[in-house]
Amino acid sequence: MSSIKDRLFEQIERIPVIDTHEHLPHCEEAREKHTDVLREYLIHYMSSDLMSAGLTRDLFSKIVDPSIPISQRWEWVEPYWEVCRYTGYGRALDISVKGIYGIDGVRRNTIEELNRAFLGSLKEGHFRHVLKDLCGIRISLLDGFGGRFECDRSLFRRVWRPCHYILPRSGAAIESVERTYGVSIRSLDDWTDAFEKELADALDHGAVALKTGLAYERSLRFEEVDYNTAKGAFASCIDGWERGGRRGDAQIVFPVDLQDYMMHFILGKASERNLTFQFHTGLQEGNGNIVTNSDPALLTNLFMKYPDVDFDVFHIGYPFQHVVSALCKNFPNVFIDMCWAHIISPAAVRDALSDYLDAVPYNKISAFGGDYCFIDGVYGHLRLARENVSKVLSDKVDEGIFSEDKALEIAKALFYENPFRIFKLQGKL
Repeated sequence: MSSIKDRLFEQIERIPVIDTHEHLPHCEEAREKHTDVLREYLIHYMSSDLMSAGLTRDLFSKIVDPSIPISQRWEWVEPYWEVCRYTGYGRALDISVKGIYGIDGVRRNTIEELNRAFLGSLKEGHFRHVLKDLCGIRISLLDGFGGRFECDRSLFRRVWRPCHYILPRSGAAIESVERTYGVSIRSLDDWTDAFEKELADALDHGAVALKTGLAYERSLRFEEVDYNTAKGAFASCIDGWERGGRRGDAQIVFPVDLQDYMMHFILGKASERNLTFQFHTGLQEGNGNIVTNSDPALLTNLFMKYPDVDFDVFHIGYPFQHVVSALCKNFPNVFIDMCWAHIISPAAVRDALSDYLDAVPYNKISAFGGDYCFIDGVYGHLRLARENVSKVLSDKVDEGIFSEDKALEIAKALFYENPFRIFKLQGKL
């Protein structure tokens, strides 16, 4: 007799998945071709653990240089890789390599064979093979770093980031808006009018939600700021830019009051359209940041002020995952998104999901978002997610909280039905 966990896992593998968050190239043709397995697999995540373990940036730059023989680069990275192998990042890669290529992980005795297999995957059809054939993902929500709104619609639906209206960073961002929409930005009203044009454009091109990653750069506490204060701050920024010659490479720094005003303005427009808004909370990818800036509790005033905006709280807010539980329990418009989290710490996710099922209506939880910039990692992450959900649900069945049939019903909600409803995908797939 197989265990409850094994039986659930077998059935959960058959459930179609809505992947709530990816950073993949918007189409397979945009995939980098001058690469190899170490360069691609160290775009992010595992590289952060390697550096946390002591790998220097200078040595890292050599490890991801495909012009150097891969056997030499493995010699350099191996001591760090071995102490990171059992983190969620490391485990996901070993799982991916075995599941996609039939090779026993990323190791000294497999690295050259793996690289040959990986290079063979740089051809049309690999994205579909991984996402559809191996993972069973119905659609992935794409926060793409390339293109504007375009994507392979057989695989993706775009999510739009309006962060450049809150933190434009340089004159080039303003010039780009002017060129795209044939406008001249001289005032705050010009800027907000341009935002409304771009929001309509994004939605007309199929965007299904909005997203912000501003917790990488500032606190998630956005105060209410009156129009006149924001108008004056914007005028000062534009005046300084113009006095410097309106150069595209000139730095433009919106003061905090103006940033806060723009976030509230954007949320007001999202409220009018009943849009879902994804917020990065918790751990920031990379090495070295201020994690308290991304405490999801800082968003509480926004949850209260915009009840018609559905807030999708990313990454279970790790390490604030139990704060997320309280927020989601308290606010009807707050939802838990487990994207990225299964590879940050599989154990923390299991603990959090057990808490969520005890504290929160289960129709408010989305189980998976790969959050990868490269395709192969999605497979390993989804495998970990299915294992985590199977384990937590089987524990609840063992405790007599619900039946095995109910556990499967909950799994279907977490992996498919909930994100389908939260992101309002009816008629959009």
